[in-house]
Amino acid sequence: MKPALGLTALALLAIPFLYAQQPAPPAPVLPKAESYWNVDDVKAGMKGQGKSVVKGVKIESFDAEVLGVLKNTSPGRDLILCRLSGMNLEKTGVIQGMSGSPIYVQGKLLGAVAYAWAFGKEPIAGVTPFSQMVEFAAAHERREVAEGKNKPARIGLAAPILLDGREYKNVTVAQDFQDPQPTAADGVWLIPLKTPVMTTGMSARSLAVLREHFRDGGLVPMQGGGAAGNIPAEERNIALAPGSALSIAMITGDFDMSGIGTCTHIEGKRVYGFGHPMMGVGSCDLPMMTGYTHTIMSRLTLSFKMGSPMRTVGVINADTSTCVAGWLDRQPDMLPLTSTLLREPEGKAQTYHVKIARLRSMLGPLVHAALTNSVDMEGNFPEEMSARVKARIEIEGHEPLILDDWFAGNALVGDRAPQMLYAPLGLLVQQLYNNPFENLRFKSIECATEIQPGRRVADIESCELESDTLVPGDTVKAWVTLRPFKGAKQRIALELKLPVDLPDGVYTVLIGDDLNNARMELRDNPHLAMPQNIAHQFEMLRLQLDAKRTTLVMRVPLSGGSGVAVNGKTLPNLPPSMVQILSSSKRTNTQTIQSALVARTSTNWVIQGADTLRFQVAKNKRVSN
Repeated sequence: MKPALGLTALALLAIPFLYAQQPAPPAPVLPKAESYWNVDDVKAGMKGQGKSVVKGVKIESFDAEVLGVLKNTSPGRDLILCRLSGMNLEKTGVIQGMSGSPIYVQGKLLGAVAYAWAFGKEPIAGVTPFSQMVEFAAAHERREVAEGKNKPARIGLAAPILLDGREYKNVTVAQDFQDPQPTAADGVWLIPLKTPVMTTGMSARSLAVLREHFRDGGLVPMQGGGAAGNIPAEERNIALAPGSALSIAMITGDFDMSGIGTCTHIEGKRVYGFGHPMMGVGSCDLPMMTGYTHTIMSRLTLSFKMGSPMRTVGVINADTSTCVAGWLDRQPDMLPLTSTLLREPEGKAQTYHVKIARLRSMLGPLVHAALTNSVDMEGNFPEEMSARVKARIEIEGHEPLILDDWFAGNALVGDRAPQMLYAPLGLLVQQLYNNPFENLRFKSIECATEIQPGRRVADIESCELESDTLVPGDTVKAWVTLRPFKGAKQRIALELKLPVDLPDGVYTVLIGDDLNNARMELRDNPHLAMPQNIAHQFEMLRLQLDAKRTTLVMRVPLSGGSGVAVNGKTLPNLPPSMVQILSSSKRTNTQTIQSALVARTSTNWVIQGADTLRFQVAKNKRVSN
């Protein structure tokens, strides 16, 4: 897969989850086999009770009747079909947020509510057998929940069941979180319950950043609120128990975001919940929290719980296809992020502190959302504005990465301005996390944003050379006319000294901003455009971060190669004959390095546009304009 050349086009790739080294947890004390049901012993007609919370922290009971067992709904997995009743489920149906609600039959744990029949009039649930939750959590089984990865499985029932006055002989079980489009032939269609992701202090714009990434998964971000201050202390400090709300945080601090489900079972300090994946990331390190349920939002399809996290009680360290599992009394390893915003030159800066979960493939979007939200906490951007962003990313074992640049233009106007402003930082973080060379651990991220009124941009209107025929050793001089936004035109000179040994020929002058120049530099250095080691990866990123949008650049590419990169090792400044020999050899992974002459000058504006000119170099003849 080829890395992109620009920060605004950095690709999001998948890498193994990274987290800080912590003491290994003790070997789990597995539940005794006699305390839960073997799937082969479960029969239609069995009746039992389940536990869940629909208001506050009080655990309530509901009834469950086994309708049948669905074997091999996916490799190594079975599902138990149950009809639920009580707890007002006849009106609400099975509720998103009930995921993990334990069901007991004859005093033994059957499993966790995990699937629902979205289009049925009765509360029909798919229950994940607890025996398989234990098995998969112990193995930290990894299963991606992705669109089109697994087709729905249609399972024939041993005996037809009567639902809503109709007889059904088949049950179709979805293998992902996509909204179903069942036909009459599909019978009962079960889909995994999505996890409501409740947020406190997060704006609609910051949630929009995340919805794009959660779209194909099992998370539904929505605005909520924190647990009220008047909740009694005994409720705030309530212990996690089977049937109680189980919150799993992704952002904590001055604003927060957490998924809400239900705790299924606790064995010693080992906790099981949900009955299906939250994100399917396998190994993880997420804050495990108690929760408070505010209300149930009833809907025609699937109702959902609205709740808030309360108290961190441990860590979720496994997110598998049958459950989430974790440990009590452990501390999660989170990434500290500080965002400071200065809205006016003479105003008071506001600073927000949050911690972000080190989630595989999600760290960049979470950083992007957190930075966007810190801006939204202070209200909308002005319609015409410019922003200076100074960010520092600390990474263990490496020099920090620093961005210090101005942003302005048509993209930073209107409601999407904050999203566009911080998109490059989110993509930068994600690309670093995705690198295939080394497990990187981010120590901290600090970002300061200064907002100034007015759009500090200038378009390149025209360019001209003082002379278009030169001799080696001469100076190329270009005049660039800039047209600032709502300002008077400006004429700026760029000068570039030619080498005395420059060969005769026609040369191209490229004029634009420094970020565009950095993209060309990457194109001319394939070992950076396609890094072969972590050093090249950092060199590529620093090249882009050092480029300033306010810097006007004149670039003259030189013909022929100036060096080669062999198996990731650079050999610069080689004689042309050696470059030709190495680049034409049968060596694999040999790439020619191109070179260019570059002149820069700083301006007061973010430069927009580009232009191209040409001049001729002739040793024996000089023609003046």
